[in-house]
Amino acid sequence: MKIVGIVAEYNPFHNGHLYQLQEVKKAINPDFIIIIMGGNFLQRGEPALVNKWIRTEMALKAGVDLVIELPFAFSTQDANGFAWGAVKLLDLLGIVNYLCFGCETADLNILYPISNFLQKENKKYKEILKQKSKTGYEYPRIRAQALLEYHQSVGIKNLKNLSPSRLQKILSYPNNILAIEYVKHLLRLKSKISPFPITRVGSAYHQREIMGDIASATSIRKEVLDNFYHSQDGQIIFSQKLKNAIPWFTTHLLEKEFQEGRNPITLKSYEQIIFATLRKLTLEEISCIHGVNEGLESRIKKSSLQAFTIEQLINSIKTRRYTQTKIQRILLHSLLGLKKEDVIRINLLPSFYIRILGFSKKGRKLLKIIKKIPTLYIINNLSKFLATNNVLRNNQTLLSMLNFDILATDLYVLGYNQEKDRMARMDFRRKIIMV
Repeated sequence: MKIVGIVAEYNPFHNGHLYQLQEVKKAINPDFIIIIMGGNFLQRGEPALVNKWIRTEMALKAGVDLVIELPFAFSTQDANGFAWGAVKLLDLLGIVNYLCFGCETADLNILYPISNFLQKENKKYKEILKQKSKTGYEYPRIRAQALLEYHQSVGIKNLKNLSPSRLQKILSYPNNILAIEYVKHLLRLKSKISPFPITRVGSAYHQREIMGDIASATSIRKEVLDNFYHSQDGQIIFSQKLKNAIPWFTTHLLEKEFQEGRNPITLKSYEQIIFATLRKLTLEEISCIHGVNEGLESRIKKSSLQAFTIEQLINSIKTRRYTQTKIQRILLHSLLGLKKEDVIRINLLPSFYIRILGFSKKGRKLLKIIKKIPTLYIINNLSKFLATNNVLRNNQTLLSMLNFDILATDLYVLGYNQEKDRMARMDFRRKIIMV
């Protein structure tokens, strides 16, 4: 039996994601495909355009068999933390054969040596990294510079024939960085899962406008937000170029969600809540938030008192070291109260829970297999799980990780325009999606 795992956000599901699934099926012909999917708040420090159940349905209609939620504690971290949580979940399942991911350099002869080197980090590299950190740039850029300098002076094992200019280009792509983190954590866990990279096609990662049938998620979200409108008879209308870039079922589900009055969600949907949170927190409390370092709490506090829009707030906090994406993550962590000590404890957990968001008819067979694994904590029904599972009563860290997921949804729904949609505890009311 061949089982493929994919880490995704599907914000929203588009033709590039469909291409990846088609390539996986052609290359591996898997019996099952499992998705580890970010919940209502995602890796770029933003809320999902539509909630996790809608995106789960998109995945299942695309031919996925099982969708598992990536907990909030990992879904809003940087590439390292995001990849660690996702890879650990897949590894814990014990049945996954391949981890498939899209990247610009789908060559394991390059990805493996870099990942292996970063997993060990020798003394000389650490010294270079420490020196580079004094430049004041963000960590991904500093790490890339340190890797490049080490490779030029010493040479990364098994990459001697790779030119510095080629390495520099490889490290400039966000999807390559994430791919390296996936492989690094597979090595760290000594996992039996084999990495299976697939070359990305279509528009660049940060492309702002839709260009062709396979567009960037950024351009698709921008098109949704800027150009959807209601017709005279109240129907939702999307532009043709958006429809060309997403499958029919994504179009249908977005239309249905917006038609029912649930607006697309953005970080601005939480503008007032974020300001209220930051203005209430003390400097010491802000300093404890995950991602806040080097006295950034003073800058955050000052900006929260002077700015009056979310854009002003982010722009007044960000620096060369603290990019917009990093600031957005900090804002979400502040909103939910995710502290540094929380992340440290959660990262050290020997096992996680498996939160099922949805499955296909075929995926039901896979779910039966997973349920037989004695070391896994499977959550089908949240109320029942909390009432009957003794493990959580004895493991406050695991319980706190789950509580962050529940709180994330409780706060997410506050972004809806209509009052009726803002009721809390949706995680307890929404049923598993079955397609």
